[in-house]
Amino acid sequence: MLVNEDNCFLCDSLESFLHFFLNRNIEADKRVGHFYFRGESKYHKYVVPSLYLDEGLTKKSSEYYYRVLLSQSGNPDYDRSSDLFRSISEFQHKGAKTRILEVSANPLIALYFATEKYNSGTVEPGYVYVFGSHHIVDRNEINTEHFDVGHTVAAKVALNLIPQDKTNEFMTTCKSIYARTSRTDWKQLRFRDMNTLVINGDDTGTNQLKFRDLGSLSLSGEEFTVIQSFMYLLNQRAKTNGELLYPFNIFEELMLAHIIIPSKASDRVKMQQSAFIFPKYIYTNGKSMEDIQKEIDRSVSTLSASIVTDDGKKINAIKIPGTKKELINKQLAQIGITEDFVYPEIEHKSNTLLSNLF
Repeated sequence: MLVNEDNCFLCDSLESFLHFFLNRNIEADKRVGHFYFRGESKYHKYVVPSLYLDEGLTKKSSEYYYRVLLSQSGNPDYDRSSDLFRSISEFQHKGAKTRILEVSANPLIALYFATEKYNSGTVEPGYVYVFGSHHIVDRNEINTEHFDVGHTVAAKVALNLIPQDKTNEFMTTCKSIYARTSRTDWKQLRFRDMNTLVINGDDTGTNQLKFRDLGSLSLSGEEFTVIQSFMYLLNQRAKTNGELLYPFNIFEELMLAHIIIPSKASDRVKMQQSAFIFPKYIYTNGKSMEDIQKEIDRSVSTLSASIVTDDGKKINAIKIPGTKKELINKQLAQIGITEDFVYPEIEHKSNTLLSNLF
């Protein structure tokens, strides 16, 4: 992720970190909605979810991978999409590859992660990145926050169980239609009505199909089949209370990054005050891993937000010098932000206890 030093606050102690947050423009903050923070112990060219570091999972399919993980966790099936999202977020905490990035509503938690890995010779700086829930897209203000029970999350998480080539087909098809069709007409298409709305052509050949009351919208037989078959498959995987009906809306949502607020199901999610960034989905055909990671990083960056200081400076990243990591990490421990606080599992409680005993 690109870090502009002009928009970066240099933090050399816990005191300076707290002072920065206490001396900010509260009115400017309101335009951002809710702030979220992510700590990184070193600079990464691209800030991407871990799945996008694995070429096989990225370019082929993650379905088998997640089916096995679900089975081995004792939950081979799920009743609702929110259950699937919670399972995947728990898998991430246990080291699995996912399409989500964890962030925290608590900047001190992010500071812990930025200073977590250090030794006496550490010189590599850590970073705390700032994200926000409200953004301007095409001159419209949108709220990118969603709870894990909504249709947006249902569609995005269901794609983890759909072969990548099917997603590629759907997205390239929608992009082609999007480029030549009135958005108003395209937006009204319901996949359950596709057969009954056709007024000319057929759904097996190459003739363009026109639809009653949908103006300029026309599809080739192949496009018709791709959209209809994808939507059937998506609804099988999503398991929502009501069907996902509008392919155009699905396509638009897949092209955006979102911040997902999880149900506080696990102790770690509660203690870390976690939320998750779910970047856009991309079609991977003909793209190198570098291109894919760059595109995902750009999607994550669309959620970047600025904290405005009292003197008007906009800050979207906080830099922690490597030589100050140990100091700040120990200062965090003095106020209770320790390994066993951030990682409440027994292994980490044991580590903290032993470090204090001997």
